[in-house]
Amino acid sequence: MDGQLKVAAVQVTVEQNNIKKNMENVEKMAMTVAENEKNVDLILFHEACLESGIQLPEFDKKLSDEIHDFWKSIAKKVGTNVLAGRLERKEDGIYNKATVYAPDGRILADYAKIHLFNSERETLIPGKELVMFELNGIKIGIMICADFGFPELSRAYAVNGCHMLAVTSSWAYPDDDLWTICNQARSSENGVYCVSVDRIGPAGNGCIKVGRSMVCNPDGLIIANLWEKTDTYYVQTIYREEVEKRHQTMKWLEWLRPDLYTDWLKTYKWD
Repeated sequence: MDGQLKVAAVQVTVEQNNIKKNMENVEKMAMTVAENEKNVDLILFHEACLESGIQLPEFDKKLSDEIHDFWKSIAKKVGTNVLAGRLERKEDGIYNKATVYAPDGRILADYAKIHLFNSERETLIPGKELVMFELNGIKIGIMICADFGFPELSRAYAVNGCHMLAVTSSWAYPDDDLWTICNQARSSENGVYCVSVDRIGPAGNGCIKVGRSMVCNPDGLIIANLWEKTDTYYVQTIYREEVEKRHQTMKWLEWLRPDLYTDWLKTYKWD
């Protein structure tokens, strides 16, 4: 239905360096959503969902293509658009991506993470383009994990008509409070929905992922939250009219003063 979008986010259990098992878990959860929920328009899976723990020198073009084909097959099997966090090997290196696969095999959007985090800056190639796509009249801007901490990115989406931020992540403790803050702040300050999916549980090097995949409405209120549960999902309907209503009552985007702070930003010595 135009102006409405039914979204699901899956908090799926994954294992370190076990892509085959992770594929099995993802397919099982995707089919669970498809079998139990009606008319879901988009299912989200977290950042680098299958590849956790793999040594990047081992991540060759063949494996990259196999993972790409796997996600295409999942969208076809469930008959629903799927936003998947994945890695992609290209000629110049490896990119951290969020790709939207349609059931008919089309790629609706393909975003490469712009703001790389810590060691990612030494091993991955940063993206250079914002990516926004549309479903049912809802314009959706894509972000990955550390992108969340840069309000400039979400604001750029918002001023270009975005209704919903789709965030795929692998956010970890001890920054659990910051995760919740970013979800609520990015939605309320831009008057948009924020739909996020995060990895849950232990990862490599003693790292623990936060989970708490959630939906925040245009007022910044949390209306869905998976907390620290494993192998579960939420389903939530997004309404364009709620975004439009927020913009009428809280006119942040109309009150912007880029004539003042844009010049200040230019004084920073960027790398």
